[in-house]
Amino acid sequence: MIKVVSFDIGGTLLKGPNNEKYSNKALANLINKDYPLVRDTYKNIFQKQKGSFDELVNKFCKDINYQRNKIIDEFFHHKFDLNEGIINQEDISVIEKIKNKGYTIILLSNSCSLFKNALNSKILSLVDHVFYSYNLGYTKEDNEIYRIVEETLGNKPFEFLHIGDTILSDYLKPRENGWNTLYYGNNNDSNINTISNLNEIFNYLEE
Repeated sequence: MIKVVSFDIGGTLLKGPNNEKYSNKALANLINKDYPLVRDTYKNIFQKQKGSFDELVNKFCKDINYQRNKIIDEFFHHKFDLNEGIINQEDISVIEKIKNKGYTIILLSNSCSLFKNALNSKILSLVDHVFYSYNLGYTKEDNEIYRIVEETLGNKPFEFLHIGDTILSDYLKPRENGWNTLYYGNNNDSNINTISNLNEIFNYLEE
């Protein structure tokens, strides 16, 4: 029986422009490094640690063996100044209905502490807990993060339903750890439980 409904934040609740100009692939091209190396180094530094802009950029450049310069500084300044998006009133209403049905509501996000928090007070008033990867030291690709959330809330894995827009970190990994999951987006794979509107969550919750 599901007791906790978990939402990803960026791309799921916060819907903003997907700016590929400041993606990890763009960063890999900028510094002429292999994309998998850049992706993993970014995750291990920016999503799993807290620190100032200078501290995190210095760690990133050291770990990836790249001489820090004005170009990479400008890249990260622009990246972290981006508007993460907004949450629309319809989605807030959906979360409010779920909350009124007695479910615990949490947010679980791979994020960086340098991003500006764009969540408004209304959504935060409905949420019981917010879990950011940089506070926990693990991302949603790590099994440990699910144990931390479960122990914090006192719930079993099968009591969670997580909704997010990334197949690996929002669908496959939490499912691998015993959570119920819904992929939020466009998908043609009939083996993946997919929704295109948050209202469809109610099809997976007990009345």
